[in-house]
Amino acid sequence: MAADLLDTLVRTNLAAAAAILLVLLLRRPVRRLFDARAAYALWLTVPLAMAASLLPRPEAVAMLEPLTLTADAVARAAPLPAIPGLIASVLVAAWLGGALFVGGMLARRQAHFMAALGRLSPGEDGVLRAEHPAVGPAVIGALRPRIVTPADFETRFDAEERALILSHEGVHLSRGDGLVNALAAAMQCVCWFNPLVHVAARTLRIDQELACDAAVLARHPQQRRRYAGALLKAQLDAPMLPVGCHWPASGEHLLKERIAMLKSPLPAPSRRIAGLAAAALASLTAAGAAWAIQPAPSPARVTAAPVWISRPDGADIASVYPTGAAAQKLAGNVLMACHVEQDGSLSGCKVLRETPVEAGFGEAVLKVAHRFQMAATDRDGQPTAGTDVRIPIRFVVPQ
Repeated sequence: MAADLLDTLVRTNLAAAAAILLVLLLRRPVRRLFDARAAYALWLTVPLAMAASLLPRPEAVAMLEPLTLTADAVARAAPLPAIPGLIASVLVAAWLGGALFVGGMLARRQAHFMAALGRLSPGEDGVLRAEHPAVGPAVIGALRPRIVTPADFETRFDAEERALILSHEGVHLSRGDGLVNALAAAMQCVCWFNPLVHVAARTLRIDQELACDAAVLARHPQQRRRYAGALLKAQLDAPMLPVGCHWPASGEHLLKERIAMLKSPLPAPSRRIAGLAAAALASLTAAGAAWAIQPAPSPARVTAAPVWISRPDGADIASVYPTGAAAQKLAGNVLMACHVEQDGSLSGCKVLRETPVEAGFGEAVLKVAHRFQMAATDRDGQPTAGTDVRIPIRFVVPQ
């Protein structure tokens, strides 16, 4: 289990790193060629590539004849000792500790931001009003996001500026950006050891704000100067908001980048659609590449009649037979996939299918997989080393 988890972490992080580098390379050219909304859509590449890296490749593995293993001493046999996986367990423990640490840091920042808001009171149109003037405007929450405005919202901004700000925050709500940022924070916890993930989380927030700016300008093309003034007035020192959307993201460079974008002409609708299509194509291409570069399984050279030097006996099966299934005299079927080593032993075994589901037979067969050993050649004289096999196994309790 620990080894499988580590393998999943390595594969998904390699796919994520390649996808992040691709997005970092393309985001500025896409923004110049199309607009900021297309650049923001490019970030779909990362989760799609990670998901594609987990999809299995088609296998060409031969299947052996079913083996019937009968437990003839269920009541009195002692459990087999588990095969230790100390290194994998230590690495998993280190990963889990790091994930909890990063999660704690993000939770602390979230709590700091919420404390800086003070007591929230309901305002017009479902907008919340913060107790203090130094924090906001923002969107807080992920599953049920709400807009929060600072205590001096009416005095600091005029009516047109307030409308533009609420339009900006409304774009965040309609797109579900709060949930996007929550998922990005979760990725920072799970992939805390990958520096590119942390770079991506920050850059994603920047592209998110720029995309919101572009959406507001598309709705209010004559309000560029007003919108720029609202941006300048909103530049306050506020804590980071991991789960939610704080407007604006921190940094002087970002402010200059946002103001500069306000001077750019709006793209035609057809150009914007082309940009979104290009972002979708890039995401699907990256996902396909993440799936395609997985090592393809070699065709198996497996005989249907192996010569077994050893395999689990009745006492072995009895020692791992699921307690509940044994009490009910319940039989089970498992399809196990393994690799045959040079000495004929099986390695890398995994359960492909088991019935009844969740009765414990799959876990049981993995505990005795190391009892299997093939001869160097099968009954037809063909070598068995280096092949991949699928072994159907039947667990039977004698009546």
